Amino acid sequence: MSDDPGPLEAVVITTADDVPDGTSFEHAIAELERCVDALEAGDVGLEEAVVLFRRGAALERWCEATLDGISAQIEELTADGSPAAPRDDA
Repeated sequence: MSDDPGPLEAVVITTADDVPDGTSFEHAIAELERCVDALEAGDVGLEEAVVLFRRGAALERWCEATLDGISAQIEELTADGSPAAPRDDA
């Protein structure tokens, strides 16, 4: 048996459609990229490919929903129509 981790070992899988609470956007994107890289490499069997595809789809939906939420917050903060002014905290 090889010591080289398989593509699924680099992916945190709880269930195919679950993204654990407390997951950061950056972590989810990195995991999604690992799924895509493994699928694009073509070195996985059919069953692994299906798991990676489902996991990637779940991560993509989660990331999209997260970005939609951030977008809504930005729209609320700039509801008067003017862009938010940069802060000068220096």
